[in-house]
Amino acid sequence: MEELIMEAYRKAETKDFFAITVHVERLLKKYYSLHDPRTWITTGEVRRILERHGLVFEDGWAIA
Repeated sequence: MEELIMEAYRKAETKDFFAITVHVERLLKKYYSLHDPRTWITTGEVRRILERHGLVFEDGWAIA
């Protein structure tokens, strides 16, 4: 799953977190059946994997 998330990060048009998660969804649909338990991932897990790899992303929900 980490490789899929890393691929989504590289291929996302922007480094906005929402754009990355949308791309993760697209890749999951491309490679796996919707009923495959490997596709069950939360946005929190995606966020932790990106942070663990030190990848920078924008959080669109953060309002200053």
